[in-house]
Amino acid sequence: MPRPLRVAIVGAGPAGIYAADALLKSEAAAEPGVSIDLFERMPAPFGLIRYGVAPDHPRIKGIVNALHQVLDKPQVRLFGNIDYGTDVHLDDLR
Repeated sequence: MPRPLRVAIVGAGPAGIYAADALLKSEAAAEPGVSIDLFERMPAPFGLIRYGVAPDHPRIKGIVNALHQVLDKPQVRLFGNIDYGTDVHLDDLR
């Protein structure tokens, strides 16, 4: 039986989460499936949406809700406080 495709994405900002969403919707997610690990340097996801924009802005809340839907999928794991090059290296991800 084939194993799911395992993918590491460095960065859990909007681009990283949208990449995870695209993988989940791709043919690779069908059979045998896909398993995605997101590695984020900050303690929480969403990049500049969380750290650079006022959180009370209504459009931002909508974007965060859409990104949360991706992170809530069982195929996606988020690892925060992970610094690429210090905590995890390319060989580790391979």
